Amino acid sequence: MKKIFLTLLTALALTGAVAAFKNLYSAYIPIGNRGINACVDQGDLKALFIGSSTFRCNIDMPTMDKALDNKVFDISYGGNQCVAVDIQYDEIKKRSDNKYDLMVFELGPLMLTEEVMLSDSRVIWDLTFEGKKRLWDKMYEGGNTDLSMMYEYFISSGLDDLITYPITEPFYATRYYKGAKTEETLSPGREYLENEPFDISGLNTVASQVQAVRELIDKCKRDGQAFVFIETPPYHRLYNDPVYQKYLSDFIAILDEEGADYILASQVDFDNTDPENYEDMNHMSYKGRTLYTKELIELLF
Repeated sequence: MKKIFLTLLTALALTGAVAAFKNLYSAYIPIGNRGINACVDQGDLKALFIGSSTFRCNIDMPTMDKALDNKVFDISYGGNQCVAVDIQYDEIKKRSDNKYDLMVFELGPLMLTEEVMLSDSRVIWDLTFEGKKRLWDKMYEGGNTDLSMMYEYFISSGLDDLITYPITEPFYATRYYKGAKTEETLSPGREYLENEPFDISGLNTVASQVQAVRELIDKCKRDGQAFVFIETPPYHRLYNDPVYQKYLSDFIAILDEEGADYILASQVDFDNTDPENYEDMNHMSYKGRTLYTKELIELLF
């Protein structure tokens, strides 16, 4: 019995030590071609993209690298939210003296409807403890915290990356140039995309997400940081959905009120009705993101 007790105690102590290390120091562990730390290590940049998996899948980094002499970086997380982007901006400014000629934020209409939640463990990995606490406080304000979430947020989330770091890091690094996939993404075809179910009815605006957009714009202006919001085009079925268009109008109204620059999907010469350009409703295939990025560069730079 004593041996079992000591084994459990040792396991708890090791888990606690690893969790404490993760919360305090994970932000400074090098993770190759992804994350805030890697971005800071790049030095001055002509452009820095900050968004969700939509940016990661719809902005082709090799094409951007070629156009901007490798002075460009993309920080994108699955399900990234406006609140998190606002915190990530602060982290970058706090941890870097680098110059960013242009910061590009995602104009994702449905981001305004997202509850403030932990959407991607890499968000936790990337933030300093101060940033982790700020995001947790925002989640708490939204009523999205409980004991199980506390355990996930501060203990379990990201532990797999930490434990398997020597093996998984090289694997993750290669995904940066393939839209966060191990292989180049292909279209599943017209039949699939025209019949893929999706339902965005019943969504509601989340006030903290709107506030985060306004605060982010205010910070950029105060810092003298050039910035622009970009809406990458979803597949036409999602783009033409009345709910999507409603929140697109709401997002544009916020940007207009704050005097922020933006580029809409409709302003870029890109065919969002061609199924060969898409992997799903919101993410492009390799062909699509390459074509889109070339056209976007013409408008952006």
